[in-house]
Amino acid sequence: MTMDSFNEQLRQKEIFNIEDVEYALLEINGKLSVQKKKELQAVTLKDLQLNAVNATQYPIELVIDGQLLKDTLNSNHIPESWMLSQLKERGKKLEDVFYAVKGSNGQLYVDDYKDNIQHPIDLE
Repeated sequence: MTMDSFNEQLRQKEIFNIEDVEYALLEINGKLSVQKKKELQAVTLKDLQLNAVNATQYPIELVIDGQLLKDTLNSNHIPESWMLSQLKERGKKLEDVFYAVKGSNGQLYVDDYKDNIQHPIDLE
C-alpha cells in the first residue's frame, strides 16, 4: 500500500490528519480499519451517562385492506380493543378502513375506502 492510497482510505473515513489516528490496521481484504484518538471519537449516550429511553419507534401497520393485522398487534403489545375503540371514536368500522398505521409519534393514522378521491395521483 502506498502512502497515497493509505491517505485516501483515511479521507474516506473522514480523517484528514494522520495525527488523529490512534491505531490503524490493514485488513486481509485490503480495507483499512482505523481507531481515532479518544478525544476525537464520537460521543455516545453512555459517555454522557444518559439512557436511551426515547428510542426510535417505527410506524406499525395495523390494518391493511380492511383486515386487522392481529399478529402485528400482538407482537407490539397493542390490544385489539384499543384499535377498535380508536376506530369507533372516529366513527369508523373496520370494514371502512383501507389502511391504518400507528405512527412513530404514537398517533393513529387512518385511510378510508371512501375518501372521495376520484383519480389518485402520486406526486414525488
